[in-house]
Amino acid sequence: MSSAPPHKTVALVDPLWIGHHPMYFSQFTASFVRLGAFVIGLCPDPADALQAARTAAAPSVADFDRRVSMHHLASGKRSWFGGRFEGDPLRTFQRWKRAADALYEAEQETGRQVDLVFFPYLDSYLRFLPFPSVPGLTLNRPWSGLYLRNHHHGEKPSLKASLRLLAKGDALMRCPLSRGIGVLDERFISPIQQRTGKAVHAFPDVTDSTLPARPYALAEEIRRKAAGRKIIGLIGLEHRKGLLNLLRVAERARELRLPWYFACAGRFPRDEYSGEELALLDDVARRAAAGEIDNVHFDPAAGRIPEEADFNSIFTTFDVAWAAYEGFEGSSGTLGKAAAFDIPCIATAGECIGHRVEGYRSGLTIPEGDSDRALEAIRRILDHRDWEDRPLVGDYARFRDDHGIARLETLLGGLLERA
Repeated sequence: MSSAPPHKTVALVDPLWIGHHPMYFSQFTASFVRLGAFVIGLCPDPADALQAARTAAAPSVADFDRRVSMHHLASGKRSWFGGRFEGDPLRTFQRWKRAADALYEAEQETGRQVDLVFFPYLDSYLRFLPFPSVPGLTLNRPWSGLYLRNHHHGEKPSLKASLRLLAKGDALMRCPLSRGIGVLDERFISPIQQRTGKAVHAFPDVTDSTLPARPYALAEEIRRKAAGRKIIGLIGLEHRKGLLNLLRVAERARELRLPWYFACAGRFPRDEYSGEELALLDDVARRAAAGEIDNVHFDPAAGRIPEEADFNSIFTTFDVAWAAYEGFEGSSGTLGKAAAFDIPCIATAGECIGHRVEGYRSGLTIPEGDSDRALEAIRRILDHRDWEDRPLVGDYARFRDDHGIARLETLLGGLLERA
Protein backbone atom coordinates (compact mmCIF):
# COMPACT_ATOMS: atom_id res chain seq x y z
CA MET A 1 0.00 0.00 0.00
CA SER A 2 1.25 3.49 -0.84
CA SER A 3 1.84 5.99 1.93
CA ALA A 4 2.50 9.71 1.89
CA PRO A 5 5.45 11.47 3.51
CA PRO A 6 4.39 12.92 6.88
CA HIS A 7 4.49 16.49 5.55
CA LYS A 8 1.75 15.92 2.93
CA THR A 9 -1.42 17.84 3.74
CA VAL A 10 -4.82 17.09 2.21
CA ALA A 11 -7.92 19.27 2.37
CA LEU A 12 -11.27 17.47 2.21
CA VAL A 13 -14.09 19.75 1.03
CA ASP A 14 -17.83 18.98 1.03
CA PRO A 15 -20.62 21.60 1.37
CA LEU A 16 -23.33 18.94 1.80
CA TRP A 17 -24.11 17.15 5.08
CA ILE A 18 -27.04 14.88 4.24
CA GLY A 19 -27.48 11.18 3.49
CA HIS A 20 -24.18 9.35 3.22
CA HIS A 21 -22.05 12.51 2.88
CA PRO A 22 -20.90 12.45 6.54
CA MET A 23 -19.96 8.78 6.26
CA TYR A 24 -17.94 9.30 3.06
CA PHE A 25 -16.22 12.30 4.64
CA SER A 26 -15.17 10.33 7.71
CA GLN A 27 -13.95 7.39 5.63
CA PHE A 28 -11.82 9.60 3.37
CA THR A 29 -10.42 11.42 6.40
CA ALA A 30 -9.48 8.16 8.11
CA SER A 31 -7.90 6.74 4.95
CA PHE A 32 -5.77 9.81 4.22
CA VAL A 33 -4.57 9.85 7.84
CA ARG A 34 -3.68 6.15 7.68
CA LEU A 35 -1.67 6.95 4.56
CA GLY A 36 0.46 9.38 6.56
CA ALA A 37 -1.17 12.68 5.60
CA PHE A 38 -2.32 15.63 7.67
CA VAL A 39 -6.00 16.36 6.95
CA ILE A 40 -7.81 19.69 6.96
CA GLY A 41 -11.56 19.09 6.70
CA LEU A 42 -14.01 21.73 5.46
CA CYS A 43 -17.68 20.84 5.94
CA PRO A 44 -20.94 22.16 7.46
CA ASP A 45 -20.54 20.28 10.77
CA PRO A 46 -16.87 20.10 11.86
CA ALA A 47 -17.60 18.63 15.29
CA ASP A 48 -19.65 15.78 13.85
CA ALA A 49 -17.02 15.20 11.17
CA LEU A 50 -14.19 15.05 13.69
CA GLN A 51 -15.94 12.55 15.94
CA ALA A 52 -17.00 10.30 13.06
CA ALA A 53 -13.53 10.35 11.49
CA ARG A 54 -11.90 9.60 14.86
CA THR A 55 -14.16 6.56 15.22
CA ALA A 56 -13.40 5.43 11.65
CA ALA A 57 -9.64 5.77 12.16
CA ALA A 58 -9.44 4.12 15.61
CA PRO A 59 -7.46 2.31 16.81
CA SER A 60 -4.98 2.28 13.91
CA VAL A 61 -4.01 5.99 14.15
CA ALA A 62 -2.50 6.84 17.53
CA ASP A 63 -1.83 10.52 16.72
CA PHE A 64 -5.20 11.21 15.03
CA ASP A 65 -5.91 14.46 16.91
CA ARG A 66 -2.52 15.89 15.96
CA ARG A 67 -3.07 15.22 12.25
CA VAL A 68 -6.72 16.18 11.73
CA SER A 69 -8.20 19.66 11.89
CA MET A 70 -11.87 20.29 11.01
CA HIS A 71 -13.28 23.68 9.99
CA HIS A 72 -16.69 25.08 9.07
CA LEU A 73 -17.79 25.44 5.46
CA ALA A 74 -21.22 26.92 4.75
CA SER A 75 -23.70 24.68 2.94
CA GLY A 76 -24.21 25.47 -0.72
CA LYS A 77 -27.54 26.86 -1.88
CA ARG A 78 -29.51 25.31 -4.70
CA SER A 79 -29.75 26.98 -8.09
CA TRP A 80 -31.67 30.04 -9.14
CA PHE A 81 -33.55 27.74 -11.57
CA GLY A 82 -36.38 27.26 -9.10
CA GLY A 83 -34.06 25.31 -6.79
CA ARG A 84 -34.19 22.34 -9.17
CA PHE A 85 -30.42 21.86 -9.47
CA GLU A 86 -27.39 21.85 -7.23
CA GLY A 87 -25.92 24.94 -8.80
CA ASP A 88 -25.94 27.58 -11.50
CA PRO A 89 -23.07 29.60 -13.01
CA LEU A 90 -22.99 32.04 -10.07
CA ARG A 91 -23.60 29.72 -7.14
CA THR A 92 -21.20 27.03 -8.38
CA PHE A 93 -18.49 29.68 -8.74
CA GLN A 94 -19.34 30.92 -5.24
CA ARG A 95 -18.75 27.39 -3.92
CA TRP A 96 -15.22 27.47 -5.31
CA LYS A 97 -14.66 30.92 -3.82
CA ARG A 98 -16.04 29.94 -0.40
CA ALA A 99 -13.92 26.77 -0.40
CA ALA A 100 -10.81 28.81 -1.27
CA ASP A 101 -11.51 31.39 1.45
CA ALA A 102 -12.22 28.72 4.09
CA LEU A 103 -9.11 26.82 3.08
CA TYR A 104 -6.92 29.91 3.36
CA GLU A 105 -8.24 30.57 6.88
CA ALA A 106 -7.69 26.93 7.87
CA GLU A 107 -4.12 27.02 6.54
CA GLN A 108 -3.43 30.14 8.61
CA GLU A 109 -4.90 28.52 11.69
CA THR A 110 -3.02 25.23 11.33
CA GLY A 111 0.19 26.67 9.91
CA ARG A 112 0.15 24.13 7.07
CA GLN A 113 0.18 24.50 3.29
CA VAL A 114 -2.22 22.16 1.49
CA ASP A 115 -0.67 19.86 -1.13
CA LEU A 116 -3.92 18.35 -2.43
CA VAL A 117 -7.61 19.32 -2.26
CA PHE A 118 -10.02 16.40 -2.51
CA PHE A 119 -13.78 16.75 -3.09
CA PRO A 120 -15.69 13.65 -1.87
CA TYR A 121 -18.63 14.96 -3.95
CA LEU A 122 -17.17 16.85 -6.90
CA ASP A 123 -20.57 17.31 -8.57
CA SER A 124 -21.35 20.39 -6.46
CA TYR A 125 -18.33 22.18 -7.98
CA LEU A 126 -19.08 21.46 -11.64
CA ARG A 127 -22.68 22.25 -12.51
CA PHE A 128 -23.18 25.03 -15.10
CA LEU A 129 -19.53 26.07 -14.81
CA PRO A 130 -17.58 24.49 -17.74
CA PHE A 131 -14.53 26.73 -17.32
CA PRO A 132 -11.17 24.99 -16.57
CA SER A 133 -9.68 28.25 -15.30
CA VAL A 134 -11.97 28.45 -12.24
CA PRO A 135 -9.99 26.15 -9.86
CA GLY A 136 -6.80 28.05 -10.63
CA LEU A 137 -8.45 31.44 -10.07
CA THR A 138 -9.85 30.35 -6.71
CA LEU A 139 -8.05 27.43 -5.02
CA ASN A 140 -4.86 27.46 -7.07
CA ARG A 141 -3.81 24.09 -5.63
CA PRO A 142 -3.69 20.54 -7.04
CA TRP A 143 -7.08 18.88 -6.66
CA SER A 144 -9.06 15.73 -7.33
CA GLY A 145 -12.47 14.42 -6.41
CA LEU A 146 -15.14 11.78 -6.62
CA TYR A 147 -17.65 12.42 -9.42
CA LEU A 148 -20.91 10.61 -8.72
CA ARG A 149 -23.62 11.72 -11.15
CA ASN A 150 -22.04 11.40 -14.56
CA HIS A 151 -24.56 9.23 -16.36
CA HIS A 152 -25.22 11.81 -19.06
CA HIS A 153 -22.15 10.24 -20.71
CA GLY A 154 -24.34 7.25 -21.52
CA GLU A 155 -26.79 9.28 -23.62
CA LYS A 156 -26.94 8.91 -27.38
CA PRO A 157 -25.39 11.85 -29.32
CA SER A 158 -27.87 14.66 -29.99
CA LEU A 159 -28.16 18.43 -29.67
CA LYS A 160 -29.95 17.98 -26.35
CA ALA A 161 -27.21 15.66 -25.09
CA SER A 162 -24.53 18.17 -26.12
CA LEU A 163 -26.28 21.01 -24.27
CA ARG A 164 -26.75 18.78 -21.24
CA LEU A 165 -23.06 17.86 -21.29
CA LEU A 166 -22.13 21.54 -21.35
CA ALA A 167 -24.47 22.29 -18.43
CA LYS A 168 -22.97 19.49 -16.34
CA GLY A 169 -19.69 21.40 -16.29
CA ASP A 170 -17.41 18.45 -17.07
CA ALA A 171 -15.07 20.67 -19.08
CA LEU A 172 -13.92 22.23 -15.79
CA MET A 173 -12.06 18.98 -15.09
CA ARG A 174 -9.60 19.84 -17.88
CA CYS A 175 -7.99 22.22 -15.41
CA PRO A 176 -4.18 21.73 -15.37
CA LEU A 177 -4.32 21.48 -11.56
CA SER A 178 -6.55 18.38 -11.70
CA ARG A 179 -4.76 15.19 -10.67
CA GLY A 180 -7.45 12.85 -11.98
CA ILE A 181 -11.01 11.93 -11.12
CA GLY A 182 -12.68 9.06 -9.28
CA VAL A 183 -16.08 7.59 -10.17
CA LEU A 184 -18.25 5.00 -8.44
CA ASP A 185 -19.89 3.78 -11.66
CA GLU A 186 -17.20 2.28 -13.85
CA ARG A 187 -19.41 2.15 -16.96
CA PHE A 188 -18.55 5.68 -18.10
CA ILE A 189 -14.82 5.86 -17.49
CA SER A 190 -13.86 5.92 -21.18
CA PRO A 191 -16.12 8.81 -22.31
CA ILE A 192 -15.17 10.90 -19.25
CA GLN A 193 -11.48 10.37 -19.99
CA GLN A 194 -12.04 11.38 -23.61
CA ARG A 195 -14.00 14.48 -22.57
CA THR A 196 -11.58 15.70 -19.90
CA GLY A 197 -8.20 14.34 -20.96
CA LYS A 198 -7.67 13.24 -17.35
CA ALA A 199 -7.14 9.84 -15.73
CA VAL A 200 -10.41 8.43 -14.37
CA HIS A 201 -10.37 5.64 -11.78
CA ALA A 202 -13.16 3.38 -10.53
CA PHE A 203 -13.36 4.02 -6.78
CA PRO A 204 -14.87 1.45 -4.44
CA ASP A 205 -18.18 2.44 -2.87
CA VAL A 206 -16.78 2.02 0.63
CA THR A 207 -19.10 1.81 3.61
CA ASP A 208 -18.81 1.89 7.38
CA SER A 209 -20.09 -1.32 8.98
CA THR A 210 -19.48 -0.34 12.62
CA LEU A 211 -22.18 -1.44 15.05
CA PRO A 212 -23.02 0.22 18.39
CA ALA A 213 -22.29 -1.49 21.71
CA ARG A 214 -26.00 -2.16 22.06
CA PRO A 215 -28.78 -2.12 19.44
CA TYR A 216 -30.15 1.31 18.53
CA ALA A 217 -33.59 1.98 20.05
CA LEU A 218 -35.32 2.13 16.65
CA ALA A 219 -33.75 -1.20 15.64
CA GLU A 220 -35.23 -2.80 18.75
CA GLU A 221 -38.59 -1.15 18.06
CA ILE A 222 -38.66 -2.47 14.48
CA ARG A 223 -37.86 -6.02 15.62
CA ARG A 224 -40.55 -5.79 18.29
CA LYS A 225 -43.18 -4.56 15.83
CA ALA A 226 -42.17 -7.16 13.24
CA ALA A 227 -42.81 -9.87 15.84
CA GLY A 228 -40.92 -12.56 13.95
CA ARG A 229 -42.02 -11.49 10.48
CA LYS A 230 -39.44 -11.02 7.72
CA ILE A 231 -38.38 -7.37 7.47
CA ILE A 232 -38.06 -5.49 4.18
CA GLY A 233 -36.29 -2.21 4.91
CA LEU A 234 -35.40 1.19 3.50
CA ILE A 235 -33.38 3.94 5.22
CA GLY A 236 -33.53 7.45 3.82
CA LEU A 237 -36.90 8.26 2.31
CA GLU A 238 -36.05 10.38 -0.72
CA HIS A 239 -38.50 10.17 -3.63
CA ARG A 240 -35.92 8.48 -5.88
CA LYS A 241 -35.61 5.55 -3.46
CA GLY A 242 -39.02 4.19 -4.39
CA LEU A 243 -40.81 4.73 -1.08
CA LEU A 244 -44.22 4.98 -2.75
CA ASN A 245 -43.75 1.67 -4.53
CA LEU A 246 -42.53 0.02 -1.33
CA LEU A 247 -45.72 1.12 0.42
CA ARG A 248 -47.83 -0.21 -2.46
CA VAL A 249 -46.08 -3.56 -2.04
CA ALA A 250 -46.72 -3.41 1.71
CA GLU A 251 -50.42 -2.82 1.09
CA ARG A 252 -50.63 -5.81 -1.25
CA ALA A 253 -48.69 -7.99 1.22
CA ARG A 254 -51.15 -6.99 3.93
CA GLU A 255 -54.09 -7.98 1.72
CA LEU A 256 -52.45 -11.37 1.10
CA ARG A 257 -51.63 -11.78 4.82
CA LEU A 258 -47.96 -12.37 4.05
CA PRO A 259 -45.73 -12.56 7.14
CA TRP A 260 -43.66 -9.54 6.17
CA TYR A 261 -42.93 -6.21 7.86
CA PHE A 262 -41.86 -3.05 5.99
CA ALA A 263 -39.52 -0.66 7.81
CA CYS A 264 -39.15 2.87 6.41
CA ALA A 265 -36.63 4.81 8.50
CA GLY A 266 -34.57 7.98 8.36
CA ARG A 267 -35.14 11.47 7.05
CA PHE A 268 -38.32 12.17 5.05
CA PRO A 269 -37.86 15.18 2.71
CA ARG A 270 -41.43 16.41 2.30
CA ASP A 271 -40.48 18.94 -0.37
CA GLU A 272 -39.64 16.13 -2.81
CA TYR A 273 -43.25 14.90 -2.91
CA SER A 274 -46.36 16.34 -4.55
CA GLY A 275 -49.41 17.39 -2.56
CA GLU A 276 -51.27 14.26 -3.62
CA GLU A 277 -48.36 12.04 -2.63
CA LEU A 278 -48.02 13.77 0.74
CA ALA A 279 -51.70 13.23 1.48
CA LEU A 280 -51.28 9.51 0.82
CA LEU A 281 -48.06 9.26 2.85
CA ASP A 282 -49.47 11.21 5.79
CA ASP A 283 -52.48 8.90 5.79
CA VAL A 284 -50.23 5.83 5.88
CA ALA A 285 -48.23 7.34 8.76
CA ARG A 286 -51.41 8.17 10.71
CA ARG A 287 -52.90 4.72 10.21
CA ALA A 288 -49.63 2.99 11.11
CA ALA A 289 -49.34 5.04 14.31
CA ALA A 290 -52.95 4.18 15.19
CA GLY A 291 -52.39 0.46 14.63
CA GLU A 292 -54.72 0.31 11.63
CA ILE A 293 -51.76 -0.73 9.47
CA ASP A 294 -49.76 -3.40 11.28
CA ASN A 295 -47.03 -4.23 8.75
CA VAL A 296 -45.41 -0.80 8.22
CA HIS A 297 -43.11 1.41 10.27
CA PHE A 298 -43.16 4.95 8.84
CA ASP A 299 -42.61 8.07 10.93
CA PRO A 300 -42.23 11.16 8.70
CA ALA A 301 -41.11 13.30 11.66
CA ALA A 302 -38.28 11.01 12.77
CA GLY A 303 -35.43 12.85 11.00
CA ARG A 304 -31.92 11.78 10.11
CA ILE A 305 -30.35 8.89 12.02
CA PRO A 306 -27.53 10.65 13.89
CA GLU A 307 -24.74 8.06 13.94
CA GLU A 308 -23.53 5.66 11.26
CA ALA A 309 -23.37 2.82 13.80
CA ASP A 310 -27.04 3.43 14.64
CA PHE A 311 -27.87 3.40 10.92
CA ASN A 312 -26.12 0.03 10.70
CA SER A 313 -27.97 -1.27 13.73
CA ILE A 314 -31.28 -0.60 11.98
CA PHE A 315 -29.98 -2.06 8.72
CA THR A 316 -29.08 -5.37 10.37
CA THR A 317 -32.74 -5.92 11.22
CA PHE A 318 -33.53 -6.28 7.49
CA ASP A 319 -34.03 -9.62 5.79
CA VAL A 320 -34.30 -7.83 2.44
CA ALA A 321 -32.87 -4.36 1.70
CA TRP A 322 -34.96 -2.19 -0.64
CA ALA A 323 -32.84 -0.70 -3.47
CA ALA A 324 -35.60 -0.47 -6.09
CA TYR A 325 -34.82 3.16 -6.85
CA GLU A 326 -36.60 5.18 -9.53
CA GLY A 327 -35.07 7.64 -12.00
CA PHE A 328 -31.62 7.05 -10.50
CA GLU A 329 -28.57 5.88 -12.42
CA GLY A 330 -25.74 5.89 -9.89
CA SER A 331 -24.13 3.73 -7.24
CA SER A 332 -25.73 3.33 -3.81
CA GLY A 333 -24.31 2.80 -0.36
CA THR A 334 -27.25 0.47 0.29
CA LEU A 335 -25.46 -2.27 -1.65
CA GLY A 336 -22.33 -1.85 0.46
CA LYS A 337 -24.32 -2.04 3.68
CA ALA A 338 -26.13 -5.12 2.41
CA ALA A 339 -22.88 -6.84 1.45
CA ALA A 340 -21.34 -5.97 4.83
CA PHE A 341 -24.12 -7.86 6.60
CA ASP A 342 -24.90 -10.55 3.96
CA ILE A 343 -28.37 -9.12 3.30
CA PRO A 344 -29.96 -9.62 -0.15
CA CYS A 345 -31.42 -6.66 -2.05
CA ILE A 346 -34.39 -6.01 -4.28
CA ALA A 347 -33.27 -3.53 -6.95
CA THR A 348 -34.43 -1.84 -10.13
CA ALA A 349 -33.07 -3.52 -13.26
CA GLY A 350 -30.58 -1.59 -15.34
CA GLU A 351 -28.15 1.19 -14.43
CA CYS A 352 -25.43 0.77 -11.82
CA ILE A 353 -27.45 -0.70 -8.93
CA GLY A 354 -29.22 -3.33 -11.01
CA HIS A 355 -25.99 -4.20 -12.82
CA ARG A 356 -24.21 -4.87 -9.53
CA VAL A 357 -27.02 -6.81 -7.87
CA GLU A 358 -27.18 -9.11 -10.89
CA GLY A 359 -23.39 -9.38 -11.17
CA TYR A 360 -22.86 -10.32 -7.54
CA ARG A 361 -26.13 -12.32 -7.36
CA SER A 362 -26.90 -10.38 -4.22
CA GLY A 363 -30.65 -10.23 -4.81
CA LEU A 364 -33.14 -9.81 -7.64
CA THR A 365 -34.03 -6.95 -9.98
CA ILE A 366 -37.43 -5.73 -11.16
CA PRO A 367 -38.72 -3.24 -13.74
CA GLU A 368 -38.83 0.27 -12.30
CA GLY A 369 -41.91 0.89 -10.15
CA ASP A 370 -43.44 -2.55 -10.76
CA SER A 371 -45.26 -3.47 -7.53
CA ASP A 372 -46.41 -6.91 -8.66
CA ARG A 373 -42.92 -7.91 -9.74
CA ALA A 374 -41.51 -6.52 -6.49
CA LEU A 375 -43.87 -8.66 -4.45
CA GLU A 376 -42.80 -11.79 -6.32
CA ALA A 377 -39.12 -10.82 -6.08
CA ILE A 378 -39.32 -10.50 -2.30
CA ARG A 379 -41.01 -13.88 -2.09
CA ARG A 380 -38.25 -15.46 -4.18
CA ILE A 381 -35.43 -13.75 -2.29
CA LEU A 382 -36.80 -15.04 1.02
CA ASP A 383 -36.97 -18.52 -0.53
CA HIS A 384 -33.36 -18.12 -1.80
CA ARG A 385 -34.42 -18.68 -5.43
CA ASP A 386 -33.72 -16.56 -8.51
CA TRP A 387 -36.07 -15.86 -11.42
CA GLU A 388 -35.09 -19.20 -13.04
CA ASP A 389 -35.68 -21.10 -9.77
CA ARG A 390 -31.97 -21.65 -9.27
CA PRO A 391 -30.44 -21.23 -5.79
CA LEU A 392 -29.78 -17.56 -5.06
CA VAL A 393 -26.50 -17.21 -3.18
CA GLY A 394 -24.93 -13.76 -3.05
CA ASP A 395 -21.19 -13.29 -3.53
CA TYR A 396 -20.97 -10.79 -0.69
CA ALA A 397 -17.30 -11.54 0.04
CA ARG A 398 -16.28 -10.54 -3.50
CA PHE A 399 -18.32 -7.33 -3.21
CA ARG A 400 -16.58 -6.48 0.05
CA ASP A 401 -13.17 -7.05 -1.55
CA ASP A 402 -14.00 -4.98 -4.64
CA HIS A 403 -15.40 -2.12 -2.55
CA GLY A 404 -13.15 -2.27 0.48
CA ILE A 405 -10.83 0.10 2.31
CA ALA A 406 -7.67 -1.53 0.94
CA ARG A 407 -8.57 -0.68 -2.65
CA LEU A 408 -9.62 2.85 -1.68
CA GLU A 409 -6.32 3.52 0.07
CA THR A 410 -4.30 2.23 -2.87
CA LEU A 411 -6.03 4.81 -5.08
CA LEU A 412 -5.72 7.64 -2.56
CA GLY A 413 -2.06 6.80 -2.01
CA GLY A 414 -1.49 7.21 -5.76
CA LEU A 415 -3.15 10.64 -5.63
CA LEU A 416 -0.87 11.74 -2.82
CA GLU A 417 2.18 10.68 -4.78
CA ARG A 418 1.04 12.82 -7.73
CA ALA A 419 0.18 15.86 -5.58
